[in-house]
Amino acid sequence: MKDYYADGEEKFGYFTTSFYDVFAWRMLKKLYNFTIEEVKNMSPLSILDIGAGPGRLSVMVAKQFPHAEFYTVDPSEYMVRVENKNFGKAGIKATCKLGSSREIPFDRKFDLIFTTLSFHHWENRDSSISYILSKLSDNGTFLIIEFMEDNYKSPVSLHKKHSISKKYAESLHFDGYEKKVDTSGEFIALSFTKLSS
Repeated sequence: MKDYYADGEEKFGYFTTSFYDVFAWRMLKKLYNFTIEEVKNMSPLSILDIGAGPGRLSVMVAKQFPHAEFYTVDPSEYMVRVENKNFGKAGIKATCKLGSSREIPFDRKFDLIFTTLSFHHWENRDSSISYILSKLSDNGTFLIIEFMEDNYKSPVSLHKKHSISKKYAESLHFDGYEKKVDTSGEFIALSFTKLSS
């Protein structure tokens, strides 16, 4: 089977997938609510979640937009299996496939592309962002949700590897896209919206 991980990226196997599906999402409810707040005023008809993990948040977002076509990608075959299971339990149709921030296996554009707690893992972030922006439809938005390094409190000594700084987010710029940075407590949202040509 093809490996969708780049060298240096954290890999998620059977046990870590089970942990995220059963336990981790319970600790991330505030972050999930922050994400829902960020998207609630949008009106996408096509949505892609990159690095969707077990799909718990994907299902929440899909429920906000019942008329949208929903897609997910994740480099872990175990995560993709659980995504399909969780969408099935929720009675929501979605297309979940193996993929990554460098390889999106869908030949179409999206009104909303989002990624939550995945961006900090990516190698070559700038090239991944450029690639993802090319997958946006006119006026589409790419939304990145992460813990903000400046305020992030974690018992894990390497926690800074699992967050991004506000300074870093503000330093990113891509021609033809409007950038917005929102923060709330220990969370940060970075978005790029494609400007009309």
